[in-house]
Amino acid sequence: MKSWLCTIIAGVLGAMLLTGCTGKIIQNKCYYGDVDYASILQWDSVQYYDNTETNLSVLGKGKAIGKITYSKSEHRCPRQELQDGDATNLKTGTQLYEAEGYKVSARIWAGDRLYVASSNPAARTLNDLLDAEGKIQTVRFISGNDGSDLMDFTPEANAIFIREFPKLEYIPFEELSKQTKSWVGDKYWMEIEMKDGSTRRVTYNTMFPSFQPSAYATPELAELIEQQRKLIYAR
Repeated sequence: MKSWLCTIIAGVLGAMLLTGCTGKIIQNKCYYGDVDYASILQWDSVQYYDNTETNLSVLGKGKAIGKITYSKSEHRCPRQELQDGDATNLKTGTQLYEAEGYKVSARIWAGDRLYVASSNPAARTLNDLLDAEGKIQTVRFISGNDGSDLMDFTPEANAIFIREFPKLEYIPFEELSKQTKSWVGDKYWMEIEMKDGSTRRVTYNTMFPSFQPSAYATPELAELIEQQRKLIYAR
């Protein structure tokens, strides 16, 4: 599994220690030695992960909304479940800000790092999670190896994806994982570019037509993605 996808999925599953990605061992409910965490924070019951792939220079900060009050990395025996104001790697006292143009439930600044929502118990659609409706500019396939661009969707397919993707029913990833045998199957890596120039990566499962951020694809979207994928090899 690619490292960035592993980080995202680890965050969705509740900011647990990345035993599957790092091989660290948990003893007596405490973490010993150097521990590599997915960079996660929680605010107002929403969990966010550090979006290191996007161009931060195109985004602005809004007003301050709070601070990190607890960091797992600062404790030898940290509590396992994140609470509001908790983070895995950020220092206690890190200032949190709104992300201009987006709901706090979708994006949040922590110092000079952008965090995007990975799970939200109040979300019912992907738009509730991402605040993406009317803001997507382009969808493209990218390499699962290095994230390089492979091919943008055609204008017609792009328009359909932009219209339908935010409407999909949001499903918490732990639930989707149970329904899909731990989300097994071949994956396509994709990238959504917003009108403001920021990006967010998306993964598509071909065996169980579904996305991460987690939602099942409609038959129309599943067919569209397969048709667009074939164009990469037809060029």
